[in-house]
Amino acid sequence: MAEMKTEQKNIMDYLSGNKFLIPSFQRPYAWTTNECEQLWNDIIEFFLSKGQDDDDDDRQYFLGSIVMYKQNKEQHVIDGQQRTTTLMLLLKAIYDKTRQNASNDKNLEGLQRIIEKCLWDIDFGSGKANKEKSHFKSEVATEKDKEVLKSILQDTYTLPNDIDKVIRNKKTSAYERNYLYFVSKTQDSDLTMRWLDFCQTLLTQCIVLPIECDGSDNDKKLENALRIFNTLNNRGMPLSDSDIFKSIIIECKKTSSDQKTFVEKWKEIEESLKDNEDKDIDMNFIFRNYMHLIRARHKDSGNEMGLRQFFASDKNYKYILQQDATMSEIEELSKFWNGDYKDKLSKRSLQFYEVLEYIPNDYWKYLDSVYFMYCKDKGLDYFKDHEQFLAKLVVNLLVKLINKQSLFEVRPIIFNAYASLYEKDEIDFKTNTKEILENEIFKNQFLGANSLIRSLLKLYLYLEYPEQEVGIHDLHIEHIFPQKFRADYKGWDKAEAKPFIESIGNKMWLDQKINIQASNDYFDNKKEKYAKSEILEAQELAKYPKSDWLKEDIEKRRDKIYEKLVAFFRENIGGSSGSYGAKVVNTKFQPKTKEELKELVE
Repeated sequence: MAEMKTEQKNIMDYLSGNKFLIPSFQRPYAWTTNECEQLWNDIIEFFLSKGQDDDDDDRQYFLGSIVMYKQNKEQHVIDGQQRTTTLMLLLKAIYDKTRQNASNDKNLEGLQRIIEKCLWDIDFGSGKANKEKSHFKSEVATEKDKEVLKSILQDTYTLPNDIDKVIRNKKTSAYERNYLYFVSKTQDSDLTMRWLDFCQTLLTQCIVLPIECDGSDNDKKLENALRIFNTLNNRGMPLSDSDIFKSIIIECKKTSSDQKTFVEKWKEIEESLKDNEDKDIDMNFIFRNYMHLIRARHKDSGNEMGLRQFFASDKNYKYILQQDATMSEIEELSKFWNGDYKDKLSKRSLQFYEVLEYIPNDYWKYLDSVYFMYCKDKGLDYFKDHEQFLAKLVVNLLVKLINKQSLFEVRPIIFNAYASLYEKDEIDFKTNTKEILENEIFKNQFLGANSLIRSLLKLYLYLEYPEQEVGIHDLHIEHIFPQKFRADYKGWDKAEAKPFIESIGNKMWLDQKINIQASNDYFDNKKEKYAKSEILEAQELAKYPKSDWLKEDIEKRRDKIYEKLVAFFRENIGGSSGSYGAKVVNTKFQPKTKEELKELVE
């Protein structure tokens, strides 16, 4: 059983009696103004609910538990760093407000000294606060955030003229934003009238439950703290999956040196992912891809389970987190999704990726990750025949989703595909895409697949204009014949126009700026704007010989798009089960006879 001691403490005793360190293996400070607002409102509501009865002095408001262990006279916070960090920022804002009004009020002078004991060391001789010795440090903060936090807690920070503007700025550090949020809240005139009472309530009647873990040495203390941390969070306290995995991995490291190495590597990976343009690519995303890699290696094409259940349960794959190779593979996957190998991709591959980005789920990414790691496992070149791999992936996904726009259509074929890689060295979707494509109702399904319009139009753009550049930002879907009907449009009746407006034949990709400029203008005027677009299809449409865009033009373009895409589908659909193999992945196979050579070529 983990050694620990618990003692309920009010905020004043908790902060003044400890010096806090947020260890580098913790997750970054992540509270937003939403959480700060909830905390502030809860405290205010508790304060305002107090009556005049003396018994109300015994009432308490519980802010949560904190798991920590002492090392070198500092409490290393293992669980509760978000609350502890926020309380320090809140109290600094409270201090600022108190100091402003303390010069002519002895009670507020006393309150100021009490708050100083919570925030800083107090010089024994002078009794003054040594503001260079804050009671709070964070090793998990970035260097930039550390400077901001240091200036706030060392009382050298200068308030901006427009506090609200800085709070709204997405680039503002979470430390600075939340501190300024509390600064703005302390300016409430009604609160100023009862300031001393409010501060007394906050400091003496708001409580936490510190759980201080002990042990024979620092490693044992950390081990005990992590055990309690995991026990608490397995019972439903909100932490991300990767936070749990991080604690499991560090608990397996036997020496402080190993722990430090792991923490530095984790932080390096986490920081690199923050620079990714896709904000959904984080440590949780990487571990989810890793889960599907493990499933593939175990040839598991069955239903997936929750990420935390998969890795954190002793009954499943927790042991994999305890293996030394795990972090190397996590790092490799993070490099892959961070674009470290992007310069090896052809323009065609990059075009296919843009098509896939508009598929309404992420399951294609799991197969891509597995294929990448499979090639590394087998000593194969992932980038060889990469265009063919992506083409097959695009086609099988789109055809299945055109048939039925449901996630249940996608998951089985992705699981089949990656399991077959490790089972028989080929990608086999084991699906009926060929039959779907040849069904007589497919055209109607295609033309009704509204949720796939963006992917389908991207694919058509790149098939029709293979030289089209990729990576053009701020593109919108343009309605060539405008969505907003005008009575003077030539050759159109409002009632009959409606079904044509949302037709795929009436839509194309266009630069946002030009899309806004074109708006509901006449087609002849739109063409002048299309000529300035970066999209080659728009440039070509600018040369269209007709002055009006009519029903027959939409129908002609609709059929052209359909025929172009169906031809591509047929070319890349694969075998009867959507499979393809030796030509793409089994590159080690060497034919020994004419028959084998003929089979390989076919």
